[in-house]
Amino acid sequence: MQPDRLNTSGKDPASVVEPNFFSNWGDLWYPLWANRLLGLASRQAWVSPNGVTITSFVLYAAAACLIGRGGEGAMLAGVLLPLSYVLDCLDGQLARFTGQTSVVGDYLDKTLDVLKIGLINAAFALAAYRMTGEVVYVFLGFLSCFGFLFRYYIKLETMFSAINHDPAYLDRSRLRRQQLYATLDAQSRADKSFTGHLQWLWLRHHSLLALDEAEHVTFGALAIAVQRPDLWLWLFGIGQMLIALVRLVQRGRQIVAQDGSLTYPLRK
Repeated sequence: MQPDRLNTSGKDPASVVEPNFFSNWGDLWYPLWANRLLGLASRQAWVSPNGVTITSFVLYAAAACLIGRGGEGAMLAGVLLPLSYVLDCLDGQLARFTGQTSVVGDYLDKTLDVLKIGLINAAFALAAYRMTGEVVYVFLGFLSCFGFLFRYYIKLETMFSAINHDPAYLDRSRLRRQQLYATLDAQSRADKSFTGHLQWLWLRHHSLLALDEAEHVTFGALAIAVQRPDLWLWLFGIGQMLIALVRLVQRGRQIVAQDGSLTYPLRK
């Protein structure tokens, strides 16, 4: 009989949910849904973190195909997209909970996440083009994908520049992240005044206008429900480029100043 990984891990399932100090609003609940599946997944010897990652990608790719084809089958994609993202949150939790973290798993998770963005933009661009016959939606799909990837590039170049100026940058950044997480935990437990509640609300939702993977699947499911892939493309085509341009200026100023803000978790 296979050992029960849940009992041998010695961890509280909630302890492996990464603090979302700088996460988007969509990441406030998807990881919690994934955490509810963690106990069941950890007890199945045949379920591995990398297997969950690949399953998440397969579901996402299937949803993209259904969206691109259109018709009644596209409605199923409205379920597959959020489910895929829940599994995307589950793979890391399962790896930490069962002690199966690996370099390969981290690499696979990150690269497939980027590939998903390309698939979903292509799917909605094709769906909107088929629906309207307007080439502008193909352009918007490209713009959204480019903006998202440009944000990744800006973040990486910012980190490389910081490391070149300060070899201890990654260690200082890791320490700052741990301090922020400790502060977040303390704030969540503290009694709050009315002003304190407002500050806490802002802290948890200040990234309302950020658009990342969680927002792609959330708005994607809504767009499928109302059969408006064109609106989805307008939102992400323009939104991704605006965020990228803001990041371009913001990170440039930080690099020039080389101040302590560079050690905060860098959002893409």
